Amino acid sequence: MAVVFRPLGRQNRAIPRIDSQRGEATAATSGEHPGEGVWRGEPMSGATTISARAMAGKRRSGHAGQQPAACEETNPTQEMLPPLRWLLQPDANRFAHPAEVELARLLTFYGVRWSYEPTTFALRWGSDGHPEEFVTPDFFLPDFDLYLELTTMRQRLVTRKNRKFRLLRQHYPNVRVRILYLRDYERIRDIYGTRDIEPEGRLGSILLVEQEVEQRIAALAVELSQILDARPRGDSPQRPLLLGLGPGSERFLCALGEGLRAHGVAVDLDRADLTSLASAPEAERVKLVRTPALPVAGRTVVVVQEVISSGLSAAFVQAWLQRRGAAAIDICALLDREAARIIDIPVACRGFAAPDVSLAGYGLARRREFGNLPYIAEIETG
Repeated sequence: MAVVFRPLGRQNRAIPRIDSQRGEATAATSGEHPGEGVWRGEPMSGATTISARAMAGKRRSGHAGQQPAACEETNPTQEMLPPLRWLLQPDANRFAHPAEVELARLLTFYGVRWSYEPTTFALRWGSDGHPEEFVTPDFFLPDFDLYLELTTMRQRLVTRKNRKFRLLRQHYPNVRVRILYLRDYERIRDIYGTRDIEPEGRLGSILLVEQEVEQRIAALAVELSQILDARPRGDSPQRPLLLGLGPGSERFLCALGEGLRAHGVAVDLDRADLTSLASAPEAERVKLVRTPALPVAGRTVVVVQEVISSGLSAAFVQAWLQRRGAAAIDICALLDREAARIIDIPVACRGFAAPDVSLAGYGLARRREFGNLPYIAEIETG
């Protein structure tokens, strides 16, 4: 018995789906050209299912709302969506909330493929074995095998939703899902400049003094040198390339390069710059406005970021480097704001765990008026 359904039509999530569900799951795709706003369903090759034998055993047990005992045969599995033929473009008519439009636009901008509400998961079953309660995550990212649920409700109002997603994780342990709450949505708007007005800021408390930053960068140079020394270099070795991502990485890039050279590791330094939603609000896709001057094919590339947050920029550059033949790609970040991660991206070495506040100083890209400060401080607004 299939337990994953796709609702018919453009039904709002607030409307009960039971009367309009069917045993089929689809992923929306655009028309002949991205942005046409023409939508049709593309069948998924494998919906989440529980075998008929498992459901029969469940019906014999006679316990409503309980999942069959987990075993190799009865454990539900979720196969990945087939490759979508185009990037899906945000269409405000499809979404239940304007925040979902912003998130879809951000994902599309960074080249992350998504489908909107492609899968409904059964959470509770009646005594006859039929599903009685469901949950439908907002987005599925097929390239990362990840579901995203975005909720902008106040934290005290999300208890019911949290319960549903706890059940989803319990019944479908192989399904990866991440919930973005109101605070996460507000952070995204702050990081990517989608707010209409940037709030004025002033320097707050100093979080990392200059000596702390310099000592940690020296330690990162040692960590990175060990990673590079352990990697096979092949028949025609090339020096590793440290690639700074964005103007905010410049100071960290130079200090890290000096630290590596002090330990006898010869490296080249280069930089790449990306467009942003704030700088190009009408653009459909992110672009490299500054590409590396040095070749990347066949060599180890270390992407150097001053701050890694959502992982979207790092994932885009990583894919760009892979397409151009980089032999190995590592990511090194001075500050890691892991709480802001949207997609998982491996970080080879990181300097500090960044608190969930706005930061400035030590060349950081945000609040450039404070970029020349030798320390890192909190920015206070309001």
